[in-house]
Amino acid sequence: MTTPDISPDLQAAAKELARRLREIERRERQLDQALAAVAAQREQLAAIQADYEVRRHALVERAREVQAERERLQAERAEAVAESLSRKPPLH
Repeated sequence: MTTPDISPDLQAAAKELARRLREIERRERQLDQALAAVAAQREQLAAIQADYEVRRHALVERAREVQAERERLQAERAEAVAESLSRKPPLH
């Protein structure tokens, strides 16, 4: 049995199809790389967001502590002024 010769048009079409398939495979690899990069960026963003939240909560807590200390100092000052005024003789 002999195999029939493939026509030049069929050979050209087969070559074109093979070229297009290689191009599609190359593009698929590029897209896979892009997807991997996006996934890595998402992970980085999630880590940054988590760090931000931790820092934000710490700053909120520190602000509460500072406000409480400020209020304590104001109360202490008010007591000192009241005590000072109670020790002075009346101005009549």
